[in-house]
Amino acid sequence: MQTIDLSHAIRTGMPVYPGDESPNVRRTHFIKKHGFAQTSLTLPSHAGTHVDVPAHLFVDAPTLDWLGPDNFTGWGAVVDLTRLDGPVIGPADLAPLASMEGIDFALLRTGWDSRWNTECYYRDYPVLSETAAKFLGGLGLKGVGMDTPSPDPVNSTDLPAHHVLFNHGLAVVENLAALGDLPLESFIFCCLPLKVLDGEGSPCRAVGIVL
Repeated sequence: MQTIDLSHAIRTGMPVYPGDESPNVRRTHFIKKHGFAQTSLTLPSHAGTHVDVPAHLFVDAPTLDWLGPDNFTGWGAVVDLTRLDGPVIGPADLAPLASMEGIDFALLRTGWDSRWNTECYYRDYPVLSETAAKFLGGLGLKGVGMDTPSPDPVNSTDLPAHHVLFNHGLAVVENLAALGDLPLESFIFCCLPLKVLDGEGSPCRAVGIVL
């Protein structure tokens, strides 16, 4: 069994979605001084590699404390979009998923994670068309993951792809990394969020497990 890390490290000054609070990772206790080490974390719930659930946009949707671990664990498949022709992912680009059975999570690999820690990471990344989001919503998945900041453009105010995916009850996992280290199929994907009371999103340690 091989466990592949698909997450970015949380650190002070890490990239955040425009307008979000910057994370602060501060060591408050030191072994030589206090006999133990402890760190204080201050960060928005959508920092780094994280999970969005429908409560992010819908008032009456289940929150993280209502959702169980099974919602964030299952069989995954990778769609290689590194040769995407244009800035928008359409349903034809996702066609390989139609012939896959028993898939719980579709992970969209664009290669955009190579821009992490650069100024261009939150600009002009590939996004889902509304039709592509509907295609994904019709596959009976638990969630969709991507190595980009969002399925919608950074300047979007109506978030159409989010709405479609959430309307189908899907979790959305953003800012994944190293999807190229996974096989295209036959692995377990896990993106367990923190069990936050009334939480709409949470950082996670996303991994792919190849049996």
